[in-house]
Amino acid sequence: MHNFIIRYANHKDLNGICSLAKKCFDLNVKDSELRANVSSILDDLQQAVLVVINSSHIVGFIHARYVQNIMSGNYTEISEMGVLPYYQRRKCGTKLVLSVEKWCESMAVHNIKCILKSANPAVEALLTKCGYTKNCDCAFEKTIV
Repeated sequence: MHNFIIRYANHKDLNGICSLAKKCFDLNVKDSELRANVSSILDDLQQAVLVVINSSHIVGFIHARYVQNIMSGNYTEISEMGVLPYYQRRKCGTKLVLSVEKWCESMAVHNIKCILKSANPAVEALLTKCGYTKNCDCAFEKTIV
């Protein structure tokens, strides 16, 4: 049994988030550019990065952002989520998604969207399990009350 801690990321987590992102995604970006991107996101109050900590190590993260859209209104978009392979299917992803929903509630934003960059059956199953509805090929949406 794993004892995970979910919390908002801060600048002390920068190296861990960048390292995890490189492990989880096929990134073709310089380390300095990745660090600058993550740092600017951490400074933006309309974006949130939450991390999963296990034994003082970051094993997963999720990035969500507040979006204002003329056609769709205001919503939160889950932009990225990465969990180390060993920790997948151990409720890390579920806890991260539920934590983003709490962040949305605190901002009084009730619509959440997630568009996958490509078909990913594991993430699709996770989002479906968390109550998201698939709208088209890789787009999921949920309204929280």
